[in-house]
Parts: sequence; C-alpha cells; structure tokens
Amino acid sequence: MEKEKLEFMVFTPEVKQRIILALNTKKLQIPEKVSLVDGFVNLPINMQVTSNLVIGGRTIPMITLVGNETGRLYFFSLKMILSDEGAK
Repeated sequence: MEKEKLEFMVFTPEVKQRIILALNTKKLQIPEKVSLVDGFVNLPINMQVTSNLVIGGRTIPMITLVGNETGRLYFFSLKMILSDEGAK
C-alpha cells in the first residue's frame, strides 16, 4: 500500500472489511479468538531515548486486535497487513 493511500485512510465499514479479509489470509499465530478494535492506533517514533513527550512527528499506523478471553492487545502495522491483501 502506498504512503499516500495510508495517510488519508478513514476507518469505514469497507476499510474494516478489507482489514478483516487481509487478517484472515495471514498466519498470525494468536492463541485465542480476537476482535478488531474500531479505529487506528498511531505509534510515535522517538529519535532519542530521553524523549518523553512527542507532539507531531513520525508514527507507525497500526490496527489493534484484543483477545476475547484475556484482554491482551495485539498490534499490527497497517501497511504490512494490507500489503499482501490478495495473497494467500
């Protein structure tokens, strides 16, 4: 998926369905049933160990799955999930 397409992606029902279909083609090896959290997570990237507060800057767009039994969170890069969307 190209950078420009990711920058303007909105979590619509159609995008959610694309993500679910892409997740079903991946071997994620998650030991429990999970649910997709509605929305994206942006993980900030710090260039210094001492950075505590980040306003703006680089981020990694991610999706989140939550374990139905444990509540454990699983994060996956949106670009990597959607990059091989059609591949099995």
